[in-house]
Amino acid sequence: MINQDERPGYGYQLKKGATSLTEAWDANHHASHNHFMLGHITEWFYKDLVGIDSDPTGPGFKKIIIRPTPVGDLKWAAATYQSVRGPISVRWERNEDRMKVSATIPANTTATVYLPAAASGEVLESGIEVGSSPGVAFLRREGDRNVYAVGAGTFMFQSRL
Repeated sequence: MINQDERPGYGYQLKKGATSLTEAWDANHHASHNHFMLGHITEWFYKDLVGIDSDPTGPGFKKIIIRPTPVGDLKWAAATYQSVRGPISVRWERNEDRMKVSATIPANTTATVYLPAAASGEVLESGIEVGSSPGVAFLRREGDRNVYAVGAGTFMFQSRL
């Protein structure tokens, strides 16, 4: 829907000359041309694709959720969110059966990392077995992901998918 230049689509609104989100998908001139309805594509990039989210049990990014979601044939995604507690950065990339996730968590915060990983696959953090990595604790297996608790710092996970 982002690139689609036919109705409905954001691309169609751009094709019709819109410089802000329009109220109507057909970008007609009788509707508002400064409208935020359905305008959360940026949130999708940060929260869903890259995976940066605030944990409701630690408001204001005191606790952070990192849950990257690879989609389609996309090979990588990266973003930095400037939270009130400092920058939160995530970059993920996948190649065939491997997933790499790098996450930087600001000082005085914690994060829960939902790492896509095969149930029996090896997981590394900064090149060593995740169980031996300081500051990383395995919490549980949830669906197709291993869930880890981490503190502040930069973590570089690598898993098999």
